[in-house]
Amino acid sequence: MHTDFRGHKLTTSNELAAKSCANAMDSYMQRKSDVTGHLQAAIEHDPECAIAHAYQGLMLHGAKNATYQNMVNESLAKAKQFSSNISDREHFYIKALEFASKGQLLDAVSCFEAILETCPTDGFALSLCQAELFWLGDMRRSLAASSLVAPHWNGNIPGYSEFLAMHAFDLEEAGQYQEAEAAGRLAVDIQPANIWATHAVTHVMYMQGRHTEGIDWISGLQDNWQDVGQMQFHVWWHKCLFHLERAEHDAVLEGYDNWVRNREHSLVQALPDLYIDLQNGSSLLWRLELAGVDVAHRWQEMADVVVGRVADMSSPFTSAHFAVILAAVKDFSACEQLIDAIKHYSHNGEGTLTSHYAKAALPAAQAAVAHRRGEYQQVVDILYPARKNLWLMGGSHAQQDLFFQILLDAAAKCGDQRKVDLLLGEIEQIGFVEPAQLASYKLIKQQHA
Repeated sequence: MHTDFRGHKLTTSNELAAKSCANAMDSYMQRKSDVTGHLQAAIEHDPECAIAHAYQGLMLHGAKNATYQNMVNESLAKAKQFSSNISDREHFYIKALEFASKGQLLDAVSCFEAILETCPTDGFALSLCQAELFWLGDMRRSLAASSLVAPHWNGNIPGYSEFLAMHAFDLEEAGQYQEAEAAGRLAVDIQPANIWATHAVTHVMYMQGRHTEGIDWISGLQDNWQDVGQMQFHVWWHKCLFHLERAEHDAVLEGYDNWVRNREHSLVQALPDLYIDLQNGSSLLWRLELAGVDVAHRWQEMADVVVGRVADMSSPFTSAHFAVILAAVKDFSACEQLIDAIKHYSHNGEGTLTSHYAKAALPAAQAAVAHRRGEYQQVVDILYPARKNLWLMGGSHAQQDLFFQILLDAAAKCGDQRKVDLLLGEIEQIGFVEPAQLASYKLIKQQHA
């Protein structure tokens, strides 16, 4: 019998296929860039390995790109075709893929949770569970999952550092900063290349306004990420936010050009429209412009890859950022197409995301366009009533903050001091320590005092 590194059965007649599957799972947990290569190797070694096909389909689904849907369906078909005599755990993975392919994302989460009930050290299932819940905005449920399995993990189990990283991020998003930082630091002590743990501690520092510490923390670890995938760009985005808080705009632009959105980097060339890279780039440029920085041509290259994806309803948070990008280059025709697509999907689509688009992505996208047009009262009219639904887009508190900045800036421009004060109070309740001291909010208040 073949197993992964934590003793879970992998049904295949080929030892190399099993090893490749196990490597793919661990690479995913470690945010490495070689996951696809391991899965392709597994399928080459055993074309009838059901779990390899299921894993591949789940990776394609996680890329949040509608053009991959046919490949997701093909992976599902092959996984089901070769699913005789596989374990119950492996069946749950295939069932999760089937639900995900139909847009029934909460049902997919339930499958991952079912795996964890009987296989609590299946770190791959926990990773997938957290990723799905993160983009659904339900990090409380993610924390419940990692807390449930926590007693089963220890330093003798392979992947313990990765478990700690996942648990640390759950804790951070729940506002349990002390516990999150302790878990994240321990994970990094065990494995200095653990970028997800680095990321969790970075979030704590940003939410607590520890900007210099944040720069030092990332700088001390960034040379460990040679094998890491796009997640390194997101941590660089965080580093740029710390520099932005210190008004070090040249450092922000350097980080943007060399890491956050470096079109010459092989990872960006391979996936120029990866959703998280576009989120990183657009939210950073918006903040720079708010600070009065000329970002020159940088919006256009993102708009060029986004304009063909306005009908892609794979990710509410990403669609809202598409609106930010297209509005920035004043392609209001494409903005209208995007908003019309969101409306159509909200009313006629199927699956978990329809309500998330209707209640959060639509007002966020409309507000982003209205703000770029200078229609500030419209921004307030649209986004203020919807602000407490923005979590439905998914993303972290630090990422969602872009849309609170858009709203608060519009309220300030309209001279509505009552809403400005109220919003700052609400942002503090979200978990930001003294949000009025954050650079963007200080600028808004200064500009409209």
